[in-house]
Amino acid sequence: MQNTHNTPLILVVDDNSKNLQVLGNLLRDNGYKPVLAENGAEAVEFSRKTPPDLILLDIMMPDMDGIETCRRLKEQDATRDIPVIFITALTEIPDKLNAFDVGGVDYIGKPFQPAEVLVRVKTHLTIRQLQQRLQRQNTTLADQNDQLNALNVSKDKFFSIIAHDLRGPLTSLQSLIRTIEENIERYSPAALKKLSGKSTTR
Repeated sequence: MQNTHNTPLILVVDDNSKNLQVLGNLLRDNGYKPVLAENGAEAVEFSRKTPPDLILLDIMMPDMDGIETCRRLKEQDATRDIPVIFITALTEIPDKLNAFDVGGVDYIGKPFQPAEVLVRVKTHLTIRQLQQRLQRQNTTLADQNDQLNALNVSKDKFFSIIAHDLRGPLTSLQSLIRTIEENIERYSPAALKKLSGKSTTR
């Protein structure tokens, strides 16, 4: 089941309850609908049932870390296209590259700045909305193209039937025209005069 509300649904995943509370309040106060998860397994299960519009994901978590969580999300059709922003204290280049390699769209270091979080969230939500709009337009165009192709096939079939049905009458009409032309030549004034002359001679 997808999020059908106008308010963007954002899943926040962090094993630190304080971080969850701060991020949840920040998002709620700025017009978003946050959903909080304390571990990766919970995040994957929730996203599969109700795909959020965006995920804020911590990396360092027990059992299933953020990297594995993101990898599993990207393996499922229902969650593959959800943008994932990592929020983590791991700020080394290899850590960032690893996050991008598994499908993350952005990376925010801890301690995070509320203004930065909001800007990045807004940016990636806008990008996602534009992508979805483009996908809908492409789907519409593909449907219209299929309809045009079907109409073209129907048109060709229709004209083929018409041509077949007209072939017989046209043949008869052509035969009739030839007969009329022959009779016109046979009974033209010149022909009749010629015939009349022959009769007088006899």
